Amino acid sequence: MTDETRLIVLNDCFTGGYTLPQFCIDNGIKKPLIVSEQKFSNFLWQVYVQFRYDKRLSAQFAVIDAPTATIKFSVYAILPPLQVKNISEATDFDAAICLTSQKIELDGKIIPFVELTSQFIRKTYAEIPALSFLQRHPKVKLFYTILPNNLKRYEGGLEFRKSLVELDALSKKIRAAKGKVVPTPFDRFGYTNEEVLRLNSLSGKITANLDGTTNMTDNDHPLVRIKDNKRLTANQPENFQHRIHFVGPCHFAGKWAPYDKTIESYLQQLINEHNLPWRVENESQVCVYRYQDMFYNLNTLNPAPGDIVLLWLTGNLTADNLPYLDVSDAFDPPYDYKEFYWADRHFNELGYKRIAERFFELFTANDFFRDVEFNYPAPPPINHRYGIPPQFEAGGAKNSVNPELEAYKQQLKSRKVPIGAIVMNCNPFTLGHRYLVEYAAAQVFKLYIFVVEEDKSEFPFADRFELVKQGVRDIANVEVIPSGKFIISQQTFSGYFNKAQLQDVAVDSSEDVEIFATEIAPTLGITIRFAGEEPTDNVTRQYNDTMKNILPRYGLEFREIPRKASGDEIISASTVRAALKIGDFDKIKRLVPETTLRYLQKHYSTREVKFSGEPINDDNVRATHLQKRYSLRLVKF
Repeated sequence: MTDETRLIVLNDCFTGGYTLPQFCIDNGIKKPLIVSEQKFSNFLWQVYVQFRYDKRLSAQFAVIDAPTATIKFSVYAILPPLQVKNISEATDFDAAICLTSQKIELDGKIIPFVELTSQFIRKTYAEIPALSFLQRHPKVKLFYTILPNNLKRYEGGLEFRKSLVELDALSKKIRAAKGKVVPTPFDRFGYTNEEVLRLNSLSGKITANLDGTTNMTDNDHPLVRIKDNKRLTANQPENFQHRIHFVGPCHFAGKWAPYDKTIESYLQQLINEHNLPWRVENESQVCVYRYQDMFYNLNTLNPAPGDIVLLWLTGNLTADNLPYLDVSDAFDPPYDYKEFYWADRHFNELGYKRIAERFFELFTANDFFRDVEFNYPAPPPINHRYGIPPQFEAGGAKNSVNPELEAYKQQLKSRKVPIGAIVMNCNPFTLGHRYLVEYAAAQVFKLYIFVVEEDKSEFPFADRFELVKQGVRDIANVEVIPSGKFIISQQTFSGYFNKAQLQDVAVDSSEDVEIFATEIAPTLGITIRFAGEEPTDNVTRQYNDTMKNILPRYGLEFREIPRKASGDEIISASTVRAALKIGDFDKIKRLVPETTLRYLQKHYSTREVKFSGEPINDDNVRATHLQKRYSLRLVKF
């Protein structure tokens, strides 16, 4: 890696939120000396701006073999120019941080460019994204992994590496042969030349998205099997309690192996043989040395509490304070490591099988298949300008607490009026919803009703929203607003819209609740969130439990209200939809307010045919008497 490349890597880390001031603080450096070369003056100025904004500490700047100079840029009117000095003039520093590989002669601690870049990579590409992920999914167990992908480990390994073919070159040779058979190491497993090319291409065309993610093309070939940007895993069970998610590049993607002979498929086979209720998912990409891809994949996961995430980064990269599973000994004696490689750092299907066995051994020995909890450290404050914690963003390092100010703030808090919130789908709006609103509105100064905006219900959002507004318009302190994309949406809680298939599965709605607690509630001054009890729907009940656990951490109260009943039956929107399916408007009258009833009568009955409550078995007759846009919706019930 050249110096120019290292500067690019550091700049990428800066963009990720980790800066040189934060690096100094993390390493106990109070008086840093930043050493560079004259040709890197642009980059030196960027570092200077970081220290100017982050006033927790200052830095000196020295240039190798250059006279004292001033660097001026277009922000000169905002910040004073950077005064640099010759390195021979440098004094009074804790450590010299090198932005160059040139050898420097100084008395004191020197942090070489290679070491600096390595630490930044570990912090930005490994630790920070993983800790941020764990903050959103605190009940998930995440492990880095170390694989046996370096032949230097074994005696004679380097000589053995020289005897291995270069696989991409082999593919080119097969194509150049134009149909003539080319001998390959894959002959040992019975693969044809055409199948070797299939295993090499694996993903087919890889497309890059503007947000940094990459997509693999769907592929139905029996050796490849890619669907919805994921490589399939063989023998996955339909019924399970938890998942194991593999996130990483080529080794976890299973490059050069059939889909049913990847690490994931072999591990699933072992799990099935031991009757364990776990399902293995391959969430990996084939791109190597793109750490960002791995974390984009990680952030798109929706793991449930208790799930396990295994993360492998190129070069066996790990984070200093996060656990890892070391399976680098998987090929050690009594095994012959030469049996497991196609090429240096690439395993064959026997290697994948042995690695899967080693993972299973570690999981079993450490009870990872049981609910073992880990206490992960909190993520560093990196989601701010230049990585500066919020208490330092304004006014420098004025972070001391004024006791009198704090006491006065407490007095002000005692005067705050309670503001409540309810999130409702209202599919459609019922007397049960009305009861919940009346109950909550009587306990707060103002009540916000967030109507779920995601259009994945039987009744469209525009109609649901209007029904709620009409149904509560006589309650003065209530305001009805859309939920947007951040409250019970496909983005924050996709499981809500697939509840029928998830009733026996543990779902994780923590991201949705965290966003509400940290972003939505403070914006509107909400202090209480209400919800109805959920006696039948396991997904919604788990959502309520998540609110009970998370909201109090942010100073929000959660109140669960008993559901309203009609006779011996709990009033629910699903009951209304079931009655609507058979045209039982007599029952519907007992379950919904007048505004909802008029809406349903308008769209689901006609003057010629009055639904009397008896089932209508002729779908064609029913469709004839439905309003146009709802004729298909009713058939869905």
